[in-house]
Amino acid sequence: MNMSSGKTVLLKYKKPFDLSQVLSFMKPRAMAGVEVMTDTQYARTFRINTTKGFFVVKDCPEQSCLELEVTCDGIGCYPEIADRVRRMFDLDTDFTRINLKFSKDAHLSKGMDAGQVPRLPVAFHPFEFVVRAILGQQISVKAATTLAGRVAKQAALMSGPGYPVGLDCFFPDPLELLALELEGLGITKTRQNTLKNVAQTLVDKRLNLTANQSFDSFHQAFSAVRGIGEWTSNYVAMRGLGMIDSFPATDLGVIRALTKEGKTPSKKQIVALAEKWRPYRSYATLCLWNSERK
Repeated sequence: MNMSSGKTVLLKYKKPFDLSQVLSFMKPRAMAGVEVMTDTQYARTFRINTTKGFFVVKDCPEQSCLELEVTCDGIGCYPEIADRVRRMFDLDTDFTRINLKFSKDAHLSKGMDAGQVPRLPVAFHPFEFVVRAILGQQISVKAATTLAGRVAKQAALMSGPGYPVGLDCFFPDPLELLALELEGLGITKTRQNTLKNVAQTLVDKRLNLTANQSFDSFHQAFSAVRGIGEWTSNYVAMRGLGMIDSFPATDLGVIRALTKEGKTPSKKQIVALAEKWRPYRSYATLCLWNSERK
């Protein structure tokens, strides 16, 4: 790679902004070989069209911005990477109304930090997140992260010299995943089939992973793929595409957060309760998860 193509971009945000809080959510989900995280910075490999490279994100609180350092073999990708990183770290949401609404809610206020709703960490690469979400069906975050790293390693799309330690490879795209042998990685046959089904649906353009569509249209197309259920569809809409009113009502963390004195609410009760959290149910989900960790 021609390492001479490097650029630093400053991404402004409105305080309060706590990068460490976002990274604490992302760190247990970091994919070996593709992402490297510390308590203060995020780095990953990327491929956009014909451009390959990596970027590093750090906080500059004194300037109220994130420092995005991009190193790649082309120059046309900078605007897209900057846009994606803004979405990743949820820099453009005005939290005034959401904070006010949730601070008055007994269930959600416990998941706020100093009166602030957590920011929504959105995946840099939607297809990568789809794979991760499918691998994460009914297993722990740690197990899903391990399996995702195995998929990346199996694809063997190596980054080469000039990349930081730990940024060893690129994640496969749908076409590359279709050609990948998934046996022996610890992935159940059912989930192997689901991964291939989704990849084929994307290749056939029967599904798109853009944020500029309604949840209903995405949900309809995604749920039509064999092996995709309601939890996966809502989870991908929320964290893969950044849709702010998605709600995974059957998520175990959501259920645990709403369980009181040993009494577990039904799905119907949870869905009904969440109606008052519209149109910010993705942020409500984050608050519930956050209250679980406290």
